[in-house]
Amino acid sequence: MSRIAADSARMQYVYDFAALDAVPAGPTSAKVTARRLLSGPTLATGKSSTVGAVLSGCHIILTLGTQARGTGANAHTHPNEQFNYIVQGTMTGEQGGERIFAQRGAILHTPGGLVHTGLACPDEDLVFLALKDTRHGITGPSVNGKYEGPNYLPGFGTRAGERRKSTAELIAESGRDPQGAKTRYVYDFPRLEAIPGRAASAVVTPQVIPAGSDAKGGFLTGEKLHVAVLRYPRGGKSRLLSRPNEQFTFVVEGALKAEVAGEEFRVRRHCIVHVPPGVSHRLVADGREDALVVTCQDARYAFTI
Repeated sequence: MSRIAADSARMQYVYDFAALDAVPAGPTSAKVTARRLLSGPTLATGKSSTVGAVLSGCHIILTLGTQARGTGANAHTHPNEQFNYIVQGTMTGEQGGERIFAQRGAILHTPGGLVHTGLACPDEDLVFLALKDTRHGITGPSVNGKYEGPNYLPGFGTRAGERRKSTAELIAESGRDPQGAKTRYVYDFPRLEAIPGRAASAVVTPQVIPAGSDAKGGFLTGEKLHVAVLRYPRGGKSRLLSRPNEQFTFVVEGALKAEVAGEEFRVRRHCIVHVPPGVSHRLVADGREDALVVTCQDARYAFTI
């Protein structure tokens, strides 16, 4: 077999979202849907401005979504839960009637069936890693049944005639704790301590105690998913293992060297590595800096690294 033929037959476990304008030609560990507007064929016939490529595993479905500043999703719901890790910008919206603001580095959790909106705040475009279980697809239906374009903040789109406000103004005008007045939906890593008087939407484990791994951080457990934010020190690694649950690991900062099914792959910033259930793997912080990662596992089994 020629080298070209061998490379084309190699299973792909690492995905560069910047390269997913088309579906990869060779075999992939997850189903890939090329980058597109997620809620409809056009902005005018959808309910959201979110654009992204979608990866679908056996238990986890995800996208690295982008929203132009001042735009986002109208009120909608879906039976699967969702965790949004904010990569860039600030997300605002309503969660079960509570106003929320999730800033860079935070995770916003939306339990299954909760009515919610989500928009990019005015100061910059929003980039977020959206992680869901596979009880439903990557998008959910509009609550009012209408698909007449995205949601807009004042000064944008159909609200262009209104005065545009800064992100700081929107937070100040909310008049409430941006984490929600009744339920905690926004989790700021590494500050995962409980908030007095607040019910948490997910089970919080502030500190991972890994066996044979150099990673440090905390994680959340929802209805179907574990989601962790972990830091591997330079040269730090996880142990070589296989587990019964599926895993995706997204690199926020730094880079990883991933050993998956006996082969080595480099996972650069804003790329993701997929480990199907039962596949052996190990992650190593590769380079001259720490690696900050978001790791998602399905919650049929305990979280392990």
